[in-house]
Amino acid sequence: MDQLILDFEAGRYTEVITAFNGSDDQQAARSTAILGISLLRVGRFVDAELPLTKAAMLGDQEAQVELGNVLRLLGRFDEATAHLQNVTDTLSGELQLRALRWWGVAEFQSGKAEEGLRRCERAWHGYLALGDDEITARVTQSLAWMHAKSGNYKRAQQLYTEAIRALPEQPVPYPRLTALTNLLDLLIETGDFSAAKDILTEAHRVLKFTQEARPRAVLMTSEAELYRLTGSYAQYVEVLERLRPLSEDLQDYLLLTWVTSRLAEHYSTVGLHGKAIEVLHAYGKRPSDWPPELVATSGVIARRRGQYAEAEADLDRAVRIFRERGRTPELIRCLLHLADAALHTGHESTAASALREALMEMLRLRYLVAFRPDLEELSELLHFAVLEPDLAPYMEPVLDNLANLAGAPRLPEDGLMRLQVTTLGRVVVFKDNAPVEFTLKGSPLLLAYLALHPGRTRAEIQLDLYPDKDSVTGANYIRAAIKELRDKLGQEVVSFEGPHNAPWYRLGRLVHVDLDLLHFHEALSKGEVARALALYRGDFMPDIEDSEWAEQKRDEALLALTFELRTQMARYQADGDYRRYILLANQYLRADPFDREVLEGRVEAAKVVAPSQELAKYVAELNRLHN
Repeated sequence: MDQLILDFEAGRYTEVITAFNGSDDQQAARSTAILGISLLRVGRFVDAELPLTKAAMLGDQEAQVELGNVLRLLGRFDEATAHLQNVTDTLSGELQLRALRWWGVAEFQSGKAEEGLRRCERAWHGYLALGDDEITARVTQSLAWMHAKSGNYKRAQQLYTEAIRALPEQPVPYPRLTALTNLLDLLIETGDFSAAKDILTEAHRVLKFTQEARPRAVLMTSEAELYRLTGSYAQYVEVLERLRPLSEDLQDYLLLTWVTSRLAEHYSTVGLHGKAIEVLHAYGKRPSDWPPELVATSGVIARRRGQYAEAEADLDRAVRIFRERGRTPELIRCLLHLADAALHTGHESTAASALREALMEMLRLRYLVAFRPDLEELSELLHFAVLEPDLAPYMEPVLDNLANLAGAPRLPEDGLMRLQVTTLGRVVVFKDNAPVEFTLKGSPLLLAYLALHPGRTRAEIQLDLYPDKDSVTGANYIRAAIKELRDKLGQEVVSFEGPHNAPWYRLGRLVHVDLDLLHFHEALSKGEVARALALYRGDFMPDIEDSEWAEQKRDEALLALTFELRTQMARYQADGDYRRYILLANQYLRADPFDREVLEGRVEAAKVVAPSQELAKYVAELNRLHN
């Protein structure tokens, strides 16, 4: 028994499980409790329930507390809450505080977010009074997790950082590893991918101190999410496929729910809807008993299959649960897909209501990175929103963030160089999601040019970009730009072929360029005004003043945008829909603020539908042009 306790206190839980012998009658309660807690710590929650129940009935108080914890981890939140409520008053000292902690977390997970947070804070204050920094840090990360789930990211990050500072790597690495993994999730959700990669590296280092499967599995979920949002889809799918059988072996309710949802969504995204449904139904429960995550996934899959009424029903059910439980990020995502399903079923009032709530929550949450794939997918919904009078005021503050989200293409699989090039309103180049700085203004210009016009000779490039430069100066500048592109992005970024004295230049075969100008014109060709407005943040390459080609692209983009806006404005004016006419006029004047005809048309429309204060504002702007 002495060796059993030594192994247990040193965190050698596998050795405890292997060596356990419950034949010692005098210490059966304690030894059984140690077995149950060890099984819990290695993630064998189902196996842990029986010994913990037995030890709790025999009077072991730690077992009584951890039985509530394991019920929570098995997803039986109501049972966990009832059990911990019954035992907490019979306890004292650290065990009572621990019971309060798990009681609060169970309440939070069951949807009683405020009560759970308050109870967990009571436990935290108690631990602070005890003066044990390590144990206090463990409770600190529970609080941080609750704040993150509620959308209070700044507070959550502060708490995680405090917890990690106090948690040791050895002899028990699990609390520190859990805090690192949770912070990694938070950084991913807020879009700080660079810091997330650093935390992932640190987490993998700490993971070496344990051979247990569960902490490895939990870290894999975070790693998969990082791959998904940074476009490493081959690695994302590979991690999910490894994680699914592991989650089934661990019988971890939360992990199994997460990987089932993500894997089903992946299959649905690539068109394998039958396989997606198969994954959902392999979860092991009837659909009526599914957790809200899987109900939401079922709704998203139905929407993608065109079964909009079924999707609307599932998503509405998930929305109600997430709203009740205070799960803001999940709520936003469900509301977006619900709005789109409702739009397709002709329930425009439902669509508008759901989208309005989603936009309001987005504005409160501020971090939109987690919704990138959904916003890519729902461009039609965004187009609806920007032209809906009741929704347009909410869309305006979102538009600044939307440019980097809406309509962005899915990145190719690994093995390629991925370049994201922003040219409208500002010039930014990212290589594999990391920004790249250039000393020559002509380097990003040449990159965009080659993406649009591959296979040109240096003389042709010079004639297009810099027809006013003499041949020697122009050739030297283009040569310098090619060199800088290769130095900063890799030698393979620009390749050439053909005769030695006049080779044809193009981007490398394994280079993928995501150019905002292309997506802008694609959006206009499909009539997706919201997406086009989100992408058009100003002139094409505004700092380039000596290139005729850049000036031409600048004029083409502005003309294409204003032409499409005028076309749609004329339609709304003919239909007598002056409210939408004004909305489009406002967007038009952002691009061309001195168009007298549009300024006058907006005033005339405002005389019909706008309140006096709004009309006065438009009249004043028109008068400024006259003056």
